[in-house]
Amino acid sequence: MRSYIKLMGPSIDKGIDALDNVLGELRRRHHIGERVSHIVSIVDPTIDLVTGEYVSRGQLGEYDFYVEWLTPPNVEHVRGLIRHIDEALLYTGCRYSLTTK
Repeated sequence: MRSYIKLMGPSIDKGIDALDNVLGELRRRHHIGERVSHIVSIVDPTIDLVTGEYVSRGQLGEYDFYVEWLTPPNVEHVRGLIRHIDEALLYTGCRYSLTTK
């Protein structure tokens, strides 16, 4: 199961940088990270932001990032992810949408 993140202007560039920083640290710092398998920036689809390793199945498309869950997330896990994204984008002016499927 994945949660897809789409950034919307203004300041998409600032939003990408902010999410790269926060999502790259998510697995190491927060309890929600224990449930995350991969966090991939689709802007640079070759890098897994959790491990820093090459990801051959990266894709360009309608989303900017995706978080792949180890097990299906419950509402609290998704809300925890939303809190981290909200904090990361707070001062960038960038808006986003999140879809989990």
